[in-house]
Amino acid sequence: MACDSQLVGSILIRDCKDVFSGLNSLVDVGGGTGTLAKEIADAFLDLNCIVTDLPHVVDGLVANNKSLAFVGGDMFVAIPPADDVIMKWILHDWNDEECVQMLRKCKEAIPSKENGGKLNFSVIR
Repeated sequence: MACDSQLVGSILIRDCKDVFSGLNSLVDVGGGTGTLAKEIADAFLDLNCIVTDLPHVVDGLVANNKSLAFVGGDMFVAIPPADDVIMKWILHDWNDEECVQMLRKCKEAIPSKENGGKLNFSVIR
C-alpha cells in the first residue's frame, strides 16, 4: 500500500495540485503509516496534514515535519476536523451502510463547500 500511496501522491502533487489550493488542513482517513500524507505535507509546507487510523496502527509513529500529525481513532465514530478529507482505497472494503456511515463522518469533519470543504476519493474495485 505504501508504494501505491507514493504513486497516488506523486500524481496528486504533479497533476492535481489545484485540489490543495486554499486549504489549511487535510485528514487522510485510514492513512496507515502516513505515506500519502507525508508526500503531500512535504510538497505543501503550509498545509497541516493529519493521518487518522486505528490506534494500534499509528501509535508510536513520528512525523517527519511539523505540519504532519498522527491521530488514533475510529472512522465510524469521528474523523478529525479539517478542510479536506482524503480516502484512498477505503470505501471498497465496506458494505453500503458502512460507507454511508463513514461518509457522514467525513461530512461532519469538513466545513461546507461554500466555506472551502473538500472530499477526495481514490476508489478501487
